[in-house]
Amino acid sequence: MARITFIKVLTLTAAALTLTSFASSADTPDAFVGTWVLNTAKSTCDPPPAPKSHTFRIAKVKGGAFHETIDLVEGDGTKTHIDFITARDGKFVAVTGSGYADSVSVKQVDPKSFKYAFKKAGKPIESGTFIVSEDGKTMQGSLSGKDAEAAWKCNWVSERQQ
Repeated sequence: MARITFIKVLTLTAAALTLTSFASSADTPDAFVGTWVLNTAKSTCDPPPAPKSHTFRIAKVKGGAFHETIDLVEGDGTKTHIDFITARDGKFVAVTGSGYADSVSVKQVDPKSFKYAFKKAGKPIESGTFIVSEDGKTMQGSLSGKDAEAAWKCNWVSERQQ
């Protein structure tokens, strides 16, 4: 009888641990959700100048998608606002609020990284990868593109805002 009780306890404990791990993974916040602000002192662009500011806001929305907004002030003072909702499945979706791009593709690589690409009139104009640090406080982005003047490449470091 003691053996049956011991087996029941082991079975119940294993079931409880399994359910707890499922609940924990479902409740785990997305590493990217929040507001990220570019640290201009730690970021570089070739050719310069790097942007004066870049604020990236990511919020989870109903159905598991993400609402993302980007506010950018270029080195020359040009302002850009980009707004979109993505499932992070790699499919291109419409971008609003911007003359810079008209669509974006975002693909989740793993829980702490994603790749993206912007298009304008069907032509690729920018792409890159963003990775959140293990402590969740910084996000690094390696991005590149080509405009009417030249090709460019940037390495950005953004910090999570509280």
